[in-house]
Amino acid sequence: MPDADAGEVASPGRSSAEHLAGLVIYLPVVGFVVNLVIRFAGGTDEWESDALEIALLWLVGVNGFILASGHLLQPARTAASIGWPTSPFQFEVGLTNLLLAALGLMSGWFDRDFWLATIVAFSIYMLGAAVGHVRSMIRERNFSPGNAGYIFWYDVLVPILLIVLYAASG
Repeated sequence: MPDADAGEVASPGRSSAEHLAGLVIYLPVVGFVVNLVIRFAGGTDEWESDALEIALLWLVGVNGFILASGHLLQPARTAASIGWPTSPFQFEVGLTNLLLAALGLMSGWFDRDFWLATIVAFSIYMLGAAVGHVRSMIRERNFSPGNAGYIFWYDVLVPILLIVLYAASG
């Protein structure tokens, strides 16, 4: 059965609330794009810096909160979407995501040095998670949506975007 939480179309047997809940994972990207359009429509002289600040808020902060919620509040469902068994380590993964949420949400109040530290921490964690997903794809042939789908690409592409925006905003 496809799992909407992991970026696939939900099965017909799920309630409307479950379908809607499955879309929450896309909120950081949607929020980032909408916030970016609104900011740019108002005009900006420093688009790179503005885009980076918005990315830190949504793609690190809000995303971290959503991922933390999944691992801390619904560990069995989250593990199933990844194709993994439930594990006590999910508590630690949830806390790490909560840490990233705090860094991303706090970034707007701090300077570029804090932004850089946030980007480094986020990138190490997410790119490392991407390596773990690839290992799982190769070793266990785990192509579950939460392992090889949207989350995998998020883990790879968002750190690259943050690094590029940071370099461009210098």
